Amino acid sequence: MDSVFQGQKLFSARLAIGLIQGLALYTLYSAYDDKVWPATQGLLFAPLLLSWLFIPTLLISALGELPLRKALVWAAIALVVTAGLAVFDNWSAWPEEWAYMNDAMQPHIVPSIKLFFFWGAGLFIAHTLVLGGYTDRRAIASYPTHFDTAWKLALQLAMAVLFVGAFWLLLWLGAGLFNLIKLNFIERLITHTWFSIPVIALAAAGALHLTDVRPSLVRGARTLLLTLLSWLLPLIVLIVAGFIISLPFTGLQALWATGHASALLLTAAAALVVLINATHQDGEPERLPPKLLRQSGTLAALLAVPLALIATYALYLRVGQYGWSVDRVFLAGSVITAIGYAGGYAAAALRPGTWLHSLKTWNFGMSLVVLAMIIALFSPLGSPERIAVADQIARLNSGKISAEKFDYRFLRWEGGRYGMQALQQMARSKTGNTGKLAQAALQQHNRYVPTTLEGQQLIGRLTVYPAGRKLPQSFVQMNWSLGGQQPFIQPNCPAETPCDAILTDLDGDGRPEILIVNGRFSSSQIFREDGGGGWMLAGTLNLPPQCPRVLDALRQGHFQMQPPPFRMNDIALDGVRLHIYEQEFGSTQPRCPPD
Repeated sequence: MDSVFQGQKLFSARLAIGLIQGLALYTLYSAYDDKVWPATQGLLFAPLLLSWLFIPTLLISALGELPLRKALVWAAIALVVTAGLAVFDNWSAWPEEWAYMNDAMQPHIVPSIKLFFFWGAGLFIAHTLVLGGYTDRRAIASYPTHFDTAWKLALQLAMAVLFVGAFWLLLWLGAGLFNLIKLNFIERLITHTWFSIPVIALAAAGALHLTDVRPSLVRGARTLLLTLLSWLLPLIVLIVAGFIISLPFTGLQALWATGHASALLLTAAAALVVLINATHQDGEPERLPPKLLRQSGTLAALLAVPLALIATYALYLRVGQYGWSVDRVFLAGSVITAIGYAGGYAAAALRPGTWLHSLKTWNFGMSLVVLAMIIALFSPLGSPERIAVADQIARLNSGKISAEKFDYRFLRWEGGRYGMQALQQMARSKTGNTGKLAQAALQQHNRYVPTTLEGQQLIGRLTVYPAGRKLPQSFVQMNWSLGGQQPFIQPNCPAETPCDAILTDLDGDGRPEILIVNGRFSSSQIFREDGGGGWMLAGTLNLPPQCPRVLDALRQGHFQMQPPPFRMNDIALDGVRLHIYEQEFGSTQPRCPPD
């Protein structure tokens, strides 16, 4: 350990950093809670918060591995990048955000959850590369060094979390014991943030030090963990192989119906990558796994390719149909990563010689790709909000989507500053309904309340069944904003969602009700005439999730009415009974009928 800090000095320095970190985080928390400076300035508060969360922990780790000067230089570089990403994250967000607790708008000052998790992973990768390079005294360390460093850091962090959790449980146990004898001073103490936040940071710093000076503990835990994980590889290979073999018989339509096929496929590919590396370890001959695990690893490397390709195709179809969104840009980054890993691992599996020998070089290259991609996604270079807003506006301007079907809520709640600027520009438009709808989106203060749909906007989003029927003119002209009606009792048909309006007589009075089926949710709305020339929400109907057969039967009228337990009849089709909940939201979820 080539550092000016040794033994007790190192322990004291790490505890001091942890204590300073805890006090700084408490100060920031107090400012946020009291709504005082610097919590009133997002461009200042966001980088302060993210930096105090990450950089002291990085410095605690670096002090034990690097000389003081190098550790400080590396921490300063990480600080500049972290603060820069946090500043852009705050600048690119909508200036105000909806507060769930009080249903009000407040200044946006906290870094996004995505930045927290992705940049945490990015710092982990960068820190591993820096420590590995210094250990081997060269710019690019050997793969065994990178492997040891990465797993050591990962286990140190995991053990620190477990230590802090156990430490806190013991404090609560002590509080409970003293409460038995009517002494509650411990409970009062640990519930104060001025105590809990610094103590958590201090305990984490101590845990990081203890695991660092006891490398045998970490090495033993790593060996046990990797051994256990490696024997899961044959199981996931069997599962993924069975899934891929089944696809020619089932087709891909069932995947697209889920709405989250890409995410699940990429998760499976990531699991293959993790378990392959757990089996391969550092690639040294003395740790060559048994033949069964080697064969499973080779097959797993090949199976990752179709998973990545199917996920790519799913994303391609979705973007072609609806264009880019913020989530799809992030998903594209994940797809690129998956293709990179899958291609490299398949090539390593097919190359003769030592088992998966080229994995060492490929893993290092992909770590740089992932790090660069994370920085790009959270910087102006590849900002998902900028890309998605520009694409959606281009689709609108090109006529691919009409003004009535355009997703203004996306610009308002997911487009950040770019979406706000686009909405402000659209609000000045005098063409059609664009200006009116953009102005309505700008005035929204609750992201979970749907935009009121009226007139031609509502007609543009609804497909009427049975084929050839038209919506009653009174429904089309209904002004849902009159009378103080709440948004949840208005027709709910957001953009990017196939919505149906099924006309059928549900109560046997000879006049049709209108069943609004929103493809995004399983709960559908039923509207009926109110006797005064208007329409009202009469009930809801739960549909089986991911069951197109039921929806097709409703569209074509292939169902029967069942005797009503209340005013309206239930619907029966294919042996399944769909219960209508009048003036309430039902909790019972019907099942899809068997084929």
